[in-house]
Amino acid sequence: MLKKLSEKIINKNQNKKSEEIRSYICAGCVFEGNIVISDGITRIDGEVYGNIKGEGGLLIGEKGCIRGDIEVKKVVVFGKVEGNITAEEVEVHSGSVIKGNVRTKVLYVDKGAQINGLFEMNS
Repeated sequence: MLKKLSEKIINKNQNKKSEEIRSYICAGCVFEGNIVISDGITRIDGEVYGNIKGEGGLLIGEKGCIRGDIEVKKVVVFGKVEGNITAEEVEVHSGSVIKGNVRTKVLYVDKGAQINGLFEMNS
């Protein structure tokens, strides 16, 4: 069975470089502009006004807010997204809010998550 990205991040025994948090925008920080993720995971606990794109993963914390489109390999949402998401794997956790369309191969949705948009599941 596939492990969720959030479980891989929390598991301290994982030493794969592609699953390390490499970039971090902390709570209280506001970033305006586009972000390119080349490898590893970027964690957002602040606000981002712009698009996020790349081959890495994206973790949006409980206080994180993205206002723009997301196109990355994996996305874990605990916060808010106002924009479309395109990823191979998407996790939407309880308390999170997505206002936009989601295009993915694999989707995990916890009870209590809010998604206002269309889904497109592809293989």
